[in-house]
Amino acid sequence: MTEKELTIQKYMEKLGLTFEEAEELYADEQADNLPELSAEQKSVVREMTQADRKKETAPRKRERKPDKDKRFLISKINDALHLYACARMVNPEREIEIIYNGEKYRLVLSKPRKN
Repeated sequence: MTEKELTIQKYMEKLGLTFEEAEELYADEQADNLPELSAEQKSVVREMTQADRKKETAPRKRERKPDKDKRFLISKINDALHLYACARMVNPEREIEIIYNGEKYRLVLSKPRKN
């Protein structure tokens, strides 16, 4: 059996086609096989298929909404810590730095995102 006959037989078995349909499919696939391109032709194809790219722009900074609850909590924690140690707010919504017995500590308040 030739390669053509083997391929047609495989199409008939795997795809459940009649001999005529499998022969037509084989002919279509052979028509799709294009000749090899030269190096020059490949470079032209590469240039023609590349899309124009936008200029790289800096990502936009989104504006954060102030979180009143976090500010309130940090300020109350800071006020309470002033009774026992030297504390200062590093970030009014997030972070307090504490110095206690000569050691530096950092307290960070985080709020998980809603699911």
